[in-house]
Amino acid sequence: MDFTNITAAVDATTIVAALTAIAAIKILPGVARWGYNKVIGWFR
Repeated sequence: MDFTNITAAVDATTIVAALTAIAAIKILPGVARWGYNKVIGWFR
């Protein structure tokens, strides 16, 4: 079996983009909560 077409499609930039997207999804709720608390703090 020849997997060269599959491995050629998955290059380093695709892997880095996928990892960055996963990291952003994991971090986003905490950042959103922090930002919300900061904005609310300005109005107190």
